Amino acid sequence: MRDELKGHKAAFFGLPLDTRRHRLVCADIALGLRKGTATANRACFRHHCLNATKLPAALRDDRLFAALSRADCLSADGMGIVWAARLLGIKVAERVTGIDLMTDLLAQFAQDGTRVFLLGARQDVLDQLQGTLPARFPGLIIAGTHHGYEPDDEKLADCVAQATPDAVFVALPSPRKELFVDQYAAKTGCRFAMGVGGAFDVLAGNVRRAPVIWQRCGLEFLWRIFCQPRYMIPRYGPGLWAFARLVAPRIVRFQLRRFWCALQKVATISLIFMMLTTAADLQAQPTTTATFDLENRQAAISWIEAEIAKVEATEDVAKLIDALIGAVLSEDGTNQQSDIDWQVAEDSLKVLLGLFDVVLGGGSSRFLLETVLGGVVLRLLDLHPDPGRLSEIVRGNSSDLAERLFERNANQALIFAGEQQSFTASIEPEVAPRVVGSVRPPETERALRYSLLFVGGPRNPVVDSYWGVEDYQEPIGIPELEDASPR
Repeated sequence: MRDELKGHKAAFFGLPLDTRRHRLVCADIALGLRKGTATANRACFRHHCLNATKLPAALRDDRLFAALSRADCLSADGMGIVWAARLLGIKVAERVTGIDLMTDLLAQFAQDGTRVFLLGARQDVLDQLQGTLPARFPGLIIAGTHHGYEPDDEKLADCVAQATPDAVFVALPSPRKELFVDQYAAKTGCRFAMGVGGAFDVLAGNVRRAPVIWQRCGLEFLWRIFCQPRYMIPRYGPGLWAFARLVAPRIVRFQLRRFWCALQKVATISLIFMMLTTAADLQAQPTTTATFDLENRQAAISWIEAEIAKVEATEDVAKLIDALIGAVLSEDGTNQQSDIDWQVAEDSLKVLLGLFDVVLGGGSSRFLLETVLGGVVLRLLDLHPDPGRLSEIVRGNSSDLAERLFERNANQALIFAGEQQSFTASIEPEVAPRVVGSVRPPETERALRYSLLFVGGPRNPVVDSYWGVEDYQEPIGIPELEDASPR
């Protein structure tokens, strides 16, 4: 239905419908006549008009259909054709009526000196036109006229040929005028032939044309019915009904196909959007998952290495510690002490310490691994009913980690005491500093001072208030200077 024939033509029920605007059609015809005069080219340009009543008649009459198919220009003379074509996907620019095209062509022919022959209608109408048209279009040459009551088209063609016109306007009834233009226009010797229907009566003033507002709304056929009901109702009624029955099913099928194609496009776009959204959600998921199986040694080692490699922020370390705590306690992370089987948890911790020793030996980030594992141990110390027992397990299975958690921070007090003593001696060598004492703090306190491992998870409220004023204690093991002011 939308197959392009060439340039400005589109297939409309098998007919080559011209989709151009009125002014372009008029300019093309006038330019063709001027070129034909300059080159002595006697080829005849045949123009036809297509309306709602003529289309079903053409599909019933093979001769009429062939004549319209061979037209050099087939214009949409009727809003019914324009609306139907647009609903079928053909971009028709506007309605091109026969009488408007003829009027503009007469004005152009008057300027170019084109000889015009008027064929058809009654003789009194032709006599009126011979007087009114030259007055309306100064310079117009009417080469001859002939009424349309001669039944022999061959004789009519010979009569027209004797006048040697350049353009012939045929106002015979349809389909006779289409067949005459198709079969006899070339025999008349003219270079342009056009069927105009009842345009002669309108130009002569015998028939009043519809108001402009009716023309723009496409209701000119109703005006003609109102003006000549006894003649137009039998002519338009069956034709319009046949046209509606012809075009309505095709329009419905075409619009349903268009709707289905649009629905498929929308569904495809929606599916792509959903896929992109799902992919974005997957990428936005936390890098650390709670799936960790201590029973599968190799899989657990691979999981630890993969999760350590994903760590980019402090929040990632906290999530990783939470996942390992859940795996050790074999529960969902509620951390309710009454629900924990500490015998199983201690065995799981031993396995976890062994896994981290393997990962440490593989060249992974030692500081990050010790931070994560230290965080796990400190969290378990908070939850375990016997922290001393848990500390012995850590010492027995990971001495390096135990040293960092339990021993190294205690030794820092003694080291700082020696440095403070050296500093005092350099300022006041004659006065020996008085050292208050070096009492080693409890093991739990030393472990909880491993500040780098306080990452995420619930802690003992006492420990969390490490910087609180009420829990502040005097440093133990730090030398006290009696007086450091210069004398």
